[in-house]
Amino acid sequence: MKTRPKILVVCPTAWERTEIAKPELQKQFDFVVCCEELYDSIGVWNALRFDVHKYLQDVANKHRDGGFSAVLGTGDYPGCMFSAYFGEAFGLPTPSLREALLLSHKFYSREIQRQLVPEATPRFALLDPHLPLEPLPFSFPFFVKPVKGTMSIRAQMVHDHDELRQAVGLSYREQLRAWVLLKPYAQLLGMIRDKPILPHCFVAEAPLEGFQVTVDGFVQNGISTVLGITDSIMYPGTMSFARFEYPSNLPDSVQERMIAITNRLMQGSGFNHSCYNVEFFYDDATDRLSVIEINPRMSYQFSDLFAHVDGRSSFSVQLALAMGQAVDWKPRQGSAKAAASFVMRRFQDAAVISVPSPERIAEVEKRFPATHVKVLCAPRERLSDHDQDVGSFRYCIVNMHASSREQLAADYADACDLLRFEFAEPHTLFKRWTRRAAAANVQQSSRAP
Repeated sequence: MKTRPKILVVCPTAWERTEIAKPELQKQFDFVVCCEELYDSIGVWNALRFDVHKYLQDVANKHRDGGFSAVLGTGDYPGCMFSAYFGEAFGLPTPSLREALLLSHKFYSREIQRQLVPEATPRFALLDPHLPLEPLPFSFPFFVKPVKGTMSIRAQMVHDHDELRQAVGLSYREQLRAWVLLKPYAQLLGMIRDKPILPHCFVAEAPLEGFQVTVDGFVQNGISTVLGITDSIMYPGTMSFARFEYPSNLPDSVQERMIAITNRLMQGSGFNHSCYNVEFFYDDATDRLSVIEINPRMSYQFSDLFAHVDGRSSFSVQLALAMGQAVDWKPRQGSAKAAASFVMRRFQDAAVISVPSPERIAEVEKRFPATHVKVLCAPRERLSDHDQDVGSFRYCIVNMHASSREQLAADYADACDLLRFEFAEPHTLFKRWTRRAAAANVQQSSRAP
C-alpha cells in the first residue's frame, strides 16, 4: 500500500480545518496538526515565563523525524510565522521566518515598500503610545493602525488629538490581553532584530482614498505570479467590508499596473514558496495606486472564490507550493463567472438569541450548491465577545458563486431570507435569561418534597 505524504499543519484556522477535512484530501495526505494548544498552554499566568524559541524548538524536535513532506500554515498569526520556522528547521519549502515577520509588521513592511515601490507607498511614521505623541508626523486627519493587527481591529482615521489618544490608548485589560496574545510575536522579532519595534506601537499614515482591492498571488523559486484581484466592497459610509467580489470590476489597464507593482514588490522582498495577498487602493480621481498592506499568507476566505471562477482553489496552490510542486496557474477555467464572500454585520453590539440550525444551513447549501456558510457567533454570546473591527460586528460569512453578478446578488438575498439570526439588546436578553432562571427555580421548588 502506498504511503500518503505527511503534512504538518501549524495552528490551523477554521477555514484550514474545513479544507483538510475534505475526503479527497484525506485520501491523498496524512495531515498532522500541531501548535493548536498554544494559547491554552500560555495563559495569563504562564506568559511571564513563556519562551517562544524553546516552545518551537520542542515542537520541532518532537516532529523532526516524522518524515514530513510539507509544512502548512495559512493563519495570519501565528500560523504563517510558525510554519516558516518549521520549514527552515526541516529544510522544506516555506518563506523564511525573517520575511514572514517583517512583511506582517506594518512599520517594517512599509519600509520595504518604500524601498521597492515608492510610487505606491504613502507617507508613514511610527507612533509609540508610551511616548509623547507630539510632534505629530503630519497634520490631521490621518490613519492609525497597530504594527501587528488583524481584521482592521483598532485601525481607524483620526481627526484630532482626542481621537488619536482614544485610538492608541489601551485599557489595562486590553494591554494585558495584547501582551499575552502578541508576546510570541515580540519574541520572534527579537530573534531577527536587535531592539525591534514591538507590537504595542502604531503606524500613522497619510489618508488614502479610492476603490479597495486585494491582489492574491504566489511566489515560487523567486518568481511572483498573480492569481487574481478581488474587489473589497464596504457598507456605505463605513470602513466595514460588506462583501469581496471576484473577479475585479476595475479596468484591465489598472489591474495590469497593480499586477506589475505586486510582482516587483513580492519578488524584491525575498518572500518565496508561498501564497500572499497585497491590499491596494485605486484613486480614480488621481489615477494613483497605493499599497495598503502585505499579508504574507494566502487569503483563506477567498480560496473557494478562485475555485469557482478559475477552476482551482488558492488552498490547492498553497498545498502544491508547500510540497515543492511546480504550479501552472490558468485563470478562468471554472464554471462560474462571479463569486463573492459576503459578510453579515450589525453596527451596534447585541446579544445573540438564535442562529441558523445545521439543518437550515444544509438547506441553503443544498439550494445553492458549493455555498459555504460560516456562523461566527452562538446563542447566549454578545457579538463583542469576539474580535471585531472598529464600528461594526460580524456574525456570519457566506461564500457563493453564480453565472453573473446580478444572479449572485439575487442568490445571496434569498440565502439571507433562509439564514435567520435573532438578536436583542444585551440588557434585554439578560432580563429574559433571569426570568427563565427564576421560573426554573420556582418549578424545581414546587416539585421538592
